[in-house]
Amino acid sequence: MSSERSDQEGNSEQDERWLGGQRVLEAELPAAFRTEMSRFLDRDLATLEEWVAALRAANGGVIDAEMLCHADEQTPHWAVLDGETYHFQCFYDAVALARLRDGVVDIGTESPSGDVVGARSTGHDIDPTPSTAVVSFGIETGAATAGDKPTAREAYGAICPYVKAFPDRGAYQSWADAVNAETVAMPLTAGVPIAGRLVD
Repeated sequence: MSSERSDQEGNSEQDERWLGGQRVLEAELPAAFRTEMSRFLDRDLATLEEWVAALRAANGGVIDAEMLCHADEQTPHWAVLDGETYHFQCFYDAVALARLRDGVVDIGTESPSGDVVGARSTGHDIDPTPSTAVVSFGIETGAATAGDKPTAREAYGAICPYVKAFPDRGAYQSWADAVNAETVAMPLTAGVPIAGRLVD
């Protein structure tokens, strides 16, 4: 196989994983991502909106502030609200907190490359630093459940490690090529509606 063909196939896979439009909830999921998520969540999922609905169902249909993955000690993912700092096991829980609580939330997370990505959110809007920041969603390849359907703990274990923030698309692509997971990504600003669907 020529190097030119390999590059083209690599770019095609990267483009498929990128959901860059503003209507990301309605975007068609890449085939590999859809297959892994559908198998794990025991339902056919064609879009991120359907994926979010399946996650809510695994959590009993409601996700509130107490159900977020809070941590008792410092982690690479945090949020500051009304002067109080909250640490989370998952970066996106900080974004969800902004949706659940009134006021401005300052969010910070360490990306897999070690870069710090920040954001200020009012719940409906988010202003990331850097402005090129990207968020990923994904699932461990071959993730299994003990029963027919995943428990909330199983869902967190298989999915949360692949919810990451990156300073730009290139940093995401380098990480995605190296992990044992099926992932998609989008601009951080475009990912806010997902938090809304998760908790509203």
